[in-house]
Amino acid sequence: MKVLLIDDEKHVREGVKLLANWDVIGVTEILEAENGAIAQEIIKKEQPTIIFTDLMMPELDGRGLLKWLHTENIKSKVIVVTGYDDYHYMREAIQFGASDYLLKPIDPDILNETLLKVVSDWNEQEKERIEALNDFRMLQEVLPVYRDKELTNAILGKEFNRNFLIQLGYEEGKTLHVSLLKLRNLETFRDIWPEDLCYFALLNIVNEVLQKHNDGIAFQNLQGSKEICLLYWGDEVTDNIQHIAKILSTVVPFPFHFAISRKLEVESIPFGYEEVVNVLQHMNILEKRDLPVYSYTDVKEYNPINLVEIVNLFEQMVEKQDIYIYDEVIQLFSKRITQQKYLPFAQLLSLHQEFLIFFNHWINKLSLQTIEGVNIELFWNAKGHFEVGEYVATQRERVQSIIQEKNQTNQELNSIEAIANYIQQNYAEEISLQEFSEKFYLSREYISRKFKQIYGVNISDYIVSIRIEKAKELLKFPNLKIYEIAGKIGYQDDKYFRKVFKKIVGMTPNEFRNLNE
Repeated sequence: MKVLLIDDEKHVREGVKLLANWDVIGVTEILEAENGAIAQEIIKKEQPTIIFTDLMMPELDGRGLLKWLHTENIKSKVIVVTGYDDYHYMREAIQFGASDYLLKPIDPDILNETLLKVVSDWNEQEKERIEALNDFRMLQEVLPVYRDKELTNAILGKEFNRNFLIQLGYEEGKTLHVSLLKLRNLETFRDIWPEDLCYFALLNIVNEVLQKHNDGIAFQNLQGSKEICLLYWGDEVTDNIQHIAKILSTVVPFPFHFAISRKLEVESIPFGYEEVVNVLQHMNILEKRDLPVYSYTDVKEYNPINLVEIVNLFEQMVEKQDIYIYDEVIQLFSKRITQQKYLPFAQLLSLHQEFLIFFNHWINKLSLQTIEGVNIELFWNAKGHFEVGEYVATQRERVQSIIQEKNQTNQELNSIEAIANYIQQNYAEEISLQEFSEKFYLSREYISRKFKQIYGVNISDYIVSIRIEKAKELLKFPNLKIYEIAGKIGYQDDKYFRKVFKKIVGMTPNEFRNLNE
């Protein structure tokens, strides 16, 4: 049993150590901390059974520590030791879980009596906790969530209950295979088959087949994306997985893929999971199988296509606003994969990632909001075949949208520049957003937003800056009166002009003129 003494006064900690009969209650280690902040780390690491704490301490006081213990649901028994005989403090300490409240100077008899009571309460509660934990474990062993949790730990290389695997039917010493059932395109069928229903139904179907001859167990990978895993310890793994795939193909409307690892020892389950993930990453999507079942023998070596060249061509395509460059790029890509007769899904994912980067770049650059992303999962058809042509055509439509948006943006940019030129030529006139809207066939809101985006200021401030710059030039001519200069740049009220000039330049027109003589 460990005890933690928390007090910023060392003599108080020493006093408690000397006065308590630690051997009687079975204390094996006494830890110390000067304040609550230091104590937090010790509590997390050492998990003391009993904590003595002062209320008034620097950094984190006893009340703050009690609140933290309560929030973290830490079950240590806490005894508050303080010099403040205050009912408010006592009530707050008890409210946040303190077992007792001792006043300084500490009475040895009261201290040891309190310790005996606290240890007795702890032992009783510990007995109840152990019984509850045993009940919980028994309950969990019959629940699918426990199965999924333990076996997810197994495939991820974490500690798991091997006895539980034996309870499920595995015989110690037997080899096994890891198989992965990857669910595809669930989004399209979510109204028919909600995701929770998918896992429930599929696990029931697969486990019913597996348990008929005690061939293995299926479970949901709680750390994977749309994955059901199988630990298969029966014979003829490929035939049986194909049999399961055939059953599922008649039941579920969405596509799926199976992958099978090589034969493994139990200790190599994590390797088997990595292998089946790799199998599905490298399955040849040019191949159209009747049953979507793949194994480690289907993974082949290939020369990855350098996508840098493709990305550069995409950039040229948008800059030149030439959609036919896209077709040339796809033809180039198709020619290379046709030569190899092998397009692993991983290569397509890489291309898809380059598409995402490319689109995000231009969407941000052109401030677009109308182009939606493409979900690659949607291109798996009901048989588990990837519709490459449909995917390429969909991406082409998005590219075309980018080019059209850029063309429109260029036209609008030219209009904004024309507006700025118009202001520079007609700054002395009364100019309104409505006038620009009618003249350039753009909305006032768009003109205002786009002008500020390009020039960094709104139109009214831009007009003022042009006028003030012109005023500075005219002030160099001493024969021109201030009111004359104001009129020439568009201000009929010279007092208002003086006010604006001083606000922008930081001095009056006369001061500016004198400074530049």
